Amino acid sequence: MKLKYKLLLNKYLSFFKSKEHCDFVLTDVLFAFKEIYPFLNHKNINKILEIGSGTGILLKELSEYFPKKFFFGLDPHKTGFHGYEIISSNISNKNLSIYRVSLKNFKNKFFFDLIFSFNTFEHIKNQDQYLMITKDLLSDRGKKVIFCPNYDFPYEPHFKLPILFNKKITYFFFRKIIRNYERKTKEYGLWKNLNFNGKKKIESLLIKNKLNFSYDNKIYDKILNRITDDDSKFFKKRQFIVSKLALFLRIIFFDKLIFNFFKFPFPYMKIIIKKK
Repeated sequence: MKLKYKLLLNKYLSFFKSKEHCDFVLTDVLFAFKEIYPFLNHKNINKILEIGSGTGILLKELSEYFPKKFFFGLDPHKTGFHGYEIISSNISNKNLSIYRVSLKNFKNKFFFDLIFSFNTFEHIKNQDQYLMITKDLLSDRGKKVIFCPNYDFPYEPHFKLPILFNKKITYFFFRKIIRNYERKTKEYGLWKNLNFNGKKKIESLLIKNKLNFSYDNKIYDKILNRITDDDSKFFKKRQFIVSKLALFLRIIFFDKLIFNFFKFPFPYMKIIIKKK
């Protein structure tokens, strides 16, 4: 199932200060909707929670496609990214509830059949705690899906910077670029709040907490397809040189040699966790 970009643009453009800002959000909504839809297309998935719901647009669209299911969003909006809290306050539907609280302070009265987060996990300081709290929120046959960057790949996608050994050294060399980006986007504290754990570290946390997990190994092709298939064209623009390099490597089939044969870490991952 795929949303239509032009319909979304006409529907939500007035919520944003510029078309570029709107496209920044919609490119993620288009991709996330396509990824989450198959999980929802089952009769045993009725209560759904998105952690880090941002604008709430993704949940709004999902709630309209599944009017008999119940959707909940959590986002404390502590950093005030892009004024998302203002947009989310204008998003509503009879089967949709959005809460401006943190996961730690969320008081629920029932369990969820599906919990997902899209580009949120890397912003969570205590990922260990996140995994345990969300495990307790799942119903017996519930699933949790995490989409996030893999920092084992030496690239930071928010600031579009190479990672030089670790977060501290990277900041030392690129602090001017980082500060200018935060000033321009008004995302003050973005760098400080990023968690640079990669697949290896996250996997150790999953094993430690005895979680039943797997990876979507097709995410590699999905991300590369996203560069060319994104109707908003903003994802390719946002990744700039990285997207061009990825497409070039794909054309000459060098991408499969790097990621499949040499097992070089792919910069993005999708983790699926089952309660049982």
